[in-house]
Amino acid sequence: MKPFRLAIFGLLLAAIALGIYLYPPARLAALVVAGRSPVCPFAQAIKSADNLKRQIAIKDRILGASKLLETDPDGYRLWETPKGRYWIPKGSDYVLPFNLAEQERQIYGAGERGVQKGDIVLDCGANIGVYTREALEAGASKVIAIEPAPENIECLNRNFRVEIAAGRVIVYPKGVWHKDDFLTMHVDPHNSAADSFLIEREGSVEVARLPLTTIDKLVEELKLSRVDFIKMDIEGAEPNALIGGRQTLAKFHPR
Repeated sequence: MKPFRLAIFGLLLAAIALGIYLYPPARLAALVVAGRSPVCPFAQAIKSADNLKRQIAIKDRILGASKLLETDPDGYRLWETPKGRYWIPKGSDYVLPFNLAEQERQIYGAGERGVQKGDIVLDCGANIGVYTREALEAGASKVIAIEPAPENIECLNRNFRVEIAAGRVIVYPKGVWHKDDFLTMHVDPHNSAADSFLIEREGSVEVARLPLTTIDKLVEELKLSRVDFIKMDIEGAEPNALIGGRQTLAKFHPR
């Protein structure tokens, strides 16, 4: 009987292992129990798996309803999407619907915690302007699209030509940091939203050293009367940027 019991026990272990492999929340739970997810409690791990599943479903729906309209000689591509037209750098076709799905999920805040009518908004890490457009549609009176990567800056200028002329969008061609500086940017040729001064991903390439400044100096330079909302997605540089925005945060208490 002992070998039989061992065989049954082995089958049970195999079934449990298969379940963990096939069911994402179970995989996350196993990581938590194993101590490999120290910053993610169990409930949050399950929620993260559900959020990812929803994110992918929305992304697939948006991608299916989008079409490529044009590719220019420099490789920039114009896409028609359910959320409007966007120029994007070459190689980032599948990043656009993913970022649009994030806006549909309102990951940067909604309701009282989101952009309100008349707000002045800092979009730190604007990329090609997906959130900039979201803020404008929410009623922002002005959005400062802060973006250091040259290809993304070109797309911002194309995507918001009318709004720039009207003074509703200012494209600010620097990164935000804790001091004035120049740093080497690591560019992901397949994901323009993953460009980073701090994170060097596999396959990324280095481009020229690019300028950075502080939020406080930016606000002073642009003579902003106030800052109501700050969106920040700058690939690991957030703590440094917040240090450089202490005066702005203390004075205006932005959301």
